[in-house]
Amino acid sequence: MRPTRPGVLLAVGFLAAVLTWSGLRAWTATGAAEPQLLWRTVLTLTLLAVAVFGVGWPVRQWVRGDRTRRIDALRAARTAVLAKAASVAGALFTGVSAGFAVHYLPTLEIAARREQFLVALADLLVSALLLVAGLVVERYCRVPPEGGGPGGDGGGSPA
Repeated sequence: MRPTRPGVLLAVGFLAAVLTWSGLRAWTATGAAEPQLLWRTVLTLTLLAVAVFGVGWPVRQWVRGDRTRRIDALRAARTAVLAKAASVAGALFTGVSAGFAVHYLPTLEIAARREQFLVALADLLVSALLLVAGLVVERYCRVPPEGGGPGGDGGGSPA
């Protein structure tokens, strides 16, 4: 599995923001009610980010040399896949939240829209946290090359 490239995440987030903003403009132009953002989403995304960190921490400890607990290779691979999915989902949710925030920006004098703007900002922050959690845990899952660990020569050549 290749490491996640930040450029791909930026593209996903930007595309999601543009599509969300333009979709909301088209939706409201028809006179339809806007979708409501919920504070529960903030809690859910926060719990997801914490769960990703929680699943990745034992792998990090094992890679760093704490071998008191055995880590199955399949578990480490699943953790890496979860981390990659979390970073992509975080980028997507960040873009969607940014699209909502930009949509509500011109009408902040209306209390209900200001509330939705604040929910969108909170969603944006915790979505970015999920993205970062995915990238960090993905880094946790990298195994250093032979001899590249603490006290190794870093070149992978025999001593």
